[in-house]
Amino acid sequence: MKDVVDLAVSTEPPPRYGVEEIVAQGKRVQRRRRARGWAASGTAALAVLGVVATVVAQGGAKPAQETAAALTVPAAGPPFSFTVAGYKVGKLRVAPPIDVSTAYQISPVYADDMVTNDRAVDESEPSTDQGPTLYAYLTVYRPGAYEPGKLAKGTSVTIAGRPGLELGTLGKGTHVRTLAWQYDTDAWAVIDAYSSTGDNPTATQLRELAAGLRGAAPTPARVPVTVGHVPAGYELGEVSMHAITGLNGIASARDGDHAGLLFAKPALPTTGLTTPHGGVDGVDVPGTFTIYVVPARNANQSPSPGISCLRDFCNRWSADGATQMQVVSTGPRRLPEAELIKILNGLTLGDVSDDRTWTEVTAALP
Repeated sequence: MKDVVDLAVSTEPPPRYGVEEIVAQGKRVQRRRRARGWAASGTAALAVLGVVATVVAQGGAKPAQETAAALTVPAAGPPFSFTVAGYKVGKLRVAPPIDVSTAYQISPVYADDMVTNDRAVDESEPSTDQGPTLYAYLTVYRPGAYEPGKLAKGTSVTIAGRPGLELGTLGKGTHVRTLAWQYDTDAWAVIDAYSSTGDNPTATQLRELAAGLRGAAPTPARVPVTVGHVPAGYELGEVSMHAITGLNGIASARDGDHAGLLFAKPALPTTGLTTPHGGVDGVDVPGTFTIYVVPARNANQSPSPGISCLRDFCNRWSADGATQMQVVSTGPRRLPEAELIKILNGLTLGDVSDDRTWTEVTAALP
């Protein structure tokens, strides 16, 4: 059951959660409400874990294909196009990607017998332990984007005839596995898995999942808004569909958010990456601003007429109060409030309920 709540907005820096705290909290059924104030200040922490993964197909997410094919190079496509298919190998399932940048695409990963909380539940529900937890995702990098030196101490493996590296670490109750492999020349994909139990999923299961990587015909990312104003020098660097941007969006993939658009000045790097932009803690990238389009139930404020601003962000609501549009810019290079207001005034909201009517993101920009 989704919760509808207005959270008080604080101008104090939001809390951060490390991976160990995330997985520990994931043992509970009730997930923390993802405070929009965290996203509003640009430092949304990773969501914790707590909903059985087998309900994915029942919760509105697009079902992954049930095929484990031989390694297929993801197709090349225009900017901000999804070119990776969803698929399943054994108990592990890769969902279709929901985030795409100038350097990568990201998909959530689920396990049939593990708990994965990427949607909010009512905090009034009783807390029970539903078994082992998993937070995992697949990042498919464009050629030349990923720097595998991060895994220099890892074990060499072979995935579908191509070289790879894997690394496993154990924290305080958190088992972390990273598997990176070349799906094509100088083109890497990475599976990151954070589990509450050792050897689940196993290294073999992750290798088999990696070998099943499948390409798909390019599908442009679409958004339910058009953007009338972008400050000089800023370029679109990342966009999410039915989610907010980056790993924050992966951690709340089924929360029902509509879209996120991340702009940067200068442009976001497309080489030398070891994680998606913002890293596992979902921190802000300096010199960026982000547009969020979310339902009112995920907002931290009540609908109000006109535009309202607090430190680092401004809000505007749809006429019916059902949808919040928010522009966020933080850090020493944050945009002035007048620019945030100008960006919000330039947004035209479409029908958030029907993504068939949404605009291809490259056509949604001025």
